[in-house]
Amino acid sequence: MKTILAIRVVLDVVEDVFRDIEIAADAPLTHLHAATLDAFGWHGDEMASFYRSNARWDRGEEIPLMAMPEGFEEEEAAMDFEEMDLSAAPQRAKSMDSVAVGELLTQVNDRAVYVYDFLRMWCFYVELVDQKAPEPEAQYPRLTAEYGVAPAPESREIDLGDLGDLGDFEAPGKPDSTGDPELDAYLADGEDDDEPGGYTSLDDLDQDLY
Repeated sequence: MKTILAIRVVLDVVEDVFRDIEIAADAPLTHLHAATLDAFGWHGDEMASFYRSNARWDRGEEIPLMAMPEGFEEEEAAMDFEEMDLSAAPQRAKSMDSVAVGELLTQVNDRAVYVYDFLRMWCFYVELVDQKAPEPEAQYPRLTAEYGVAPAPESREIDLGDLGDLGDFEAPGKPDSTGDPELDAYLADGEDDDEPGGYTSLDDLDQDLY
């Protein structure tokens, strides 16, 4: 008889927000990933990872949603993602598809950290609170308890701090010079239509200059 794991998932926000989920121990972590998003009312498709953890919620081994090619971190900067064939590349041994929930959480009080959307960094604290036999006719995974209102996944601002120079990117404005003195004068004078001396057309500019 398969074992059912009762798991509490707490969202790391100021207000108390958590969900209790029951899931089969032999279910892949992709099922807990989907059940967690569903339990909090989120239906996104961003990348995510589970991390083994300890009593202090330190992050240990990462188990990603998708297996990446061997050496991905070292070669990332040189990779041409448009030409990459991930299906043909050697894969990491572990991903959410290849690791069961019961392998991540083996006994009561075991902990893990789940991170969803690496630009917004939503963090969930996952703890195994009970192990039990399945109930007749019950469908797993299932939501057994919920507390607090979960924020929308888009409510947190994207953090560009880890994207290097992109974090300091400024939207392009008007060029400093077009190479045409008349056009440059027109563009400079026309920045504020309320200022006297602004031109509404190049014909007006020509009349004033000549």
